[in-house]
Amino acid sequence: MLKFAIIGVGSLGKLHFNNATQLEKTRGDINLVALCDVEESRFHKQTATNLDVDNAPVDISRYKLYTDVNEMFDKEQLDFVITALPTYIHEKIAVLALEKGLHVFSEKPMAKNLEQCQNMIDKAKENKKLLMIGQCLRYWPEYVKLKEYIDGGEFGKVIRAEFTRYSPTPTWSWQNWLLDAEKSGGAALDMHVHDVDYINYAFGKPISVTSHATNVKSKYDSIFTTYNYGDKLVTSGCDWGLADKYTFNHAFLVRFEKATVVMNSNGFKVYIEGGEEFTPKI
Repeated sequence: MLKFAIIGVGSLGKLHFNNATQLEKTRGDINLVALCDVEESRFHKQTATNLDVDNAPVDISRYKLYTDVNEMFDKEQLDFVITALPTYIHEKIAVLALEKGLHVFSEKPMAKNLEQCQNMIDKAKENKKLLMIGQCLRYWPEYVKLKEYIDGGEFGKVIRAEFTRYSPTPTWSWQNWLLDAEKSGGAALDMHVHDVDYINYAFGKPISVTSHATNVKSKYDSIFTTYNYGDKLVTSGCDWGLADKYTFNHAFLVRFEKATVVMNSNGFKVYIEGGEEFTPKI
């Protein structure tokens, strides 16, 4: 039985909590034993986000509750932790947990800069522990199927691909850290990183990139990037400066030689050149 804790019980922490309690029922070999957050009130209130998160009250009576991560590490016998924390403390808490001999699942983005990322990797290797970053698009069903089409070649080569991600301004974060670019990296590092990661995963490292950003509601409140692969045109864009009533959405359109594959608010479709459209099974 693997025992674990969730560190950070805000909006994403609630999402991980719901997932973890479901996994406990289906797997039977993991056990959530503790929750940790610097603000005790977080255990009992929920935060609205641009995600479709169930904000219903949850029963936390069976878990140990901590407001100090060091106290939790001293008192609990854990195998791994899930951290859902502000970007600027990802490295600090991940390294602390790894040095305590724990495996770590840390939310995206990995950290604020290359040096912090490398330190996390080094500590995982030194302590022979697993470190995983929550770049979820690699496991999102539509994106998994798209990767199969890209690798399988059944529709020929990719000619052009675009990935987009749009959101109202994130005013819900703890102490408003998301809108502080020094702490979050703005939409560039918090939102754009999803599609950047997937593009690198699907197509490999580009020859070069060119980005343009706006800086109105926050530094880097939107950013659009072109990736130079030589043989295909790939772009991605995100904007979190949209009006507060706007509904979050993400989408992609990939033009192959023999088909166009699209995911957007209308669903997931493959349009065959000279043939019928269909919805892939995922």
